Amino acid sequence: MIAVVDDDKSVRDALAELLEVFDFKCQVFEGAGPFLAAHTLDRFDCLITDLNMKGMSGLQLQQKLTSADSGLPIIFISAQSAPEERLQALRSGAVAFLSKPIDDDVLYRHIISALNRRSNGSTDVSI
Repeated sequence: MIAVVDDDKSVRDALAELLEVFDFKCQVFEGAGPFLAAHTLDRFDCLITDLNMKGMSGLQLQQKLTSADSGLPIIFISAQSAPEERLQALRSGAVAFLSKPIDDDVLYRHIISALNRRSNGSTDVSI
């Protein structure tokens, strides 16, 4: 099960459709708060989150998950990001940091990497 967190409904819907085409199950959330309310250990196998969202940012969400020691692989997506934000996300353990618009094949490869990471504890990082 892949969680998608983005405050843009059109992005959430597009990612949900794409994940369905890839034969992945997903659940979408309009922000970090609703995701955290639904998150339990081992409920999700991967998180795809926007960097810039209203309320809690993707980086803040990553920090909360890291402090909870969830081990949930995270793929960041963003239309706009500073190099420092990208580096912070990756240094904090993100599987990948992708720029919008996202290439479907690239996203698929990173999801597979995230799922493999989840199952074997690897710490590969991609930009």
